[in-house]
Amino acid sequence: MFTYVDQYLVHKGDTLYSITNRFNLLSYRQLLLVNPRISNPNLIYPGQVVNIPKIVPMSTYVVRRGDTLENIINNYNREHVELYGSSITINEVLAFNPRITNPNLIYPGMTLYLPELL
Repeated sequence: MFTYVDQYLVHKGDTLYSITNRFNLLSYRQLLLVNPRISNPNLIYPGQVVNIPKIVPMSTYVVRRGDTLENIINNYNREHVELYGSSITINEVLAFNPRITNPNLIYPGMTLYLPELL
């Protein structure tokens, strides 16, 4: 569940990378997650509408030995649901942690950013 700040109309010369920078996002992967119709990140065109994810407050979590991404999210959601009435998903966590290329490969000492979505 992403809340969109705005929609952006692609101009000639735009790339997902330039749009990512324009909106101060962490990675173009954030754009891909909220724009499922973009099947090729190297192919966008002028006049195309791109959804821009809302930048939200973040909590951080330092991975400990034995942690899995699934367990971290489940534990985080217990409090998150109580505070905000909604839970975060693995796709949201991955969007805000672009260096995680495989959700099954996290390591002790790694800092994760967990969105506090309302």
